[in-house]
Amino acid sequence: MVLKDLIHSLFKQGLGEFLVLHVMTENIYLGNISYEKGRLAFKDKGFLTGVKSAQLLPCWRDGILGLICSSTGCEWESLTFCGQEQCDLPVDLSKTRQGAFMNAKNQYGENLMDFIGSVYRGYQLMLDNHYLPVVLLHQVQTRTGESGLAVSDLRTARINLSIIRNVNDIVRGSVEKRLLLDVEDTQVSSKDFEKLFGNYLPED
Repeated sequence: MVLKDLIHSLFKQGLGEFLVLHVMTENIYLGNISYEKGRLAFKDKGFLTGVKSAQLLPCWRDGILGLICSSTGCEWESLTFCGQEQCDLPVDLSKTRQGAFMNAKNQYGENLMDFIGSVYRGYQLMLDNHYLPVVLLHQVQTRTGESGLAVSDLRTARINLSIIRNVNDIVRGSVEKRLLLDVEDTQVSSKDFEKLFGNYLPED
């Protein structure tokens, strides 16, 4: 699939919610993709002002955690995240990093290396294990031949820790609002409450 078509396809399922890292010869972008005036546009957040492209090379060389792709026939409606073992990636990790990936698990015993599921749960798994996921405009494939975009650990980049903290707050916030149901989202009127729970209320 052509990269432009892939981006359009993933945008329809929520790619715009995630930070995307893109490095060109003279410019570095970290921001969100949006749809404006009938076309996709890139909105840089300004996090990487002053950062050189060489500082970000480890994100492509050492930091790839897996990929995101469209979800077809899945129980979740969001994009899908696939860990490294689900991807056709020419990754040559050091023993230290390989071991860290193998030990990255969540409370349900799911492992980052072979994870496949909702992108939000995948991101939560990465964040909880101290990885900072950002999408790269770098096309890769699953082992079954489905096209997706690479997800990399921004912590591998040689950048200031304050940038990492700021980006981490943005990424964690965007994921948590999807995974946690806010109290305000569950509010119902007193009439509706009585209909739903009236039989369970004690009589005066």
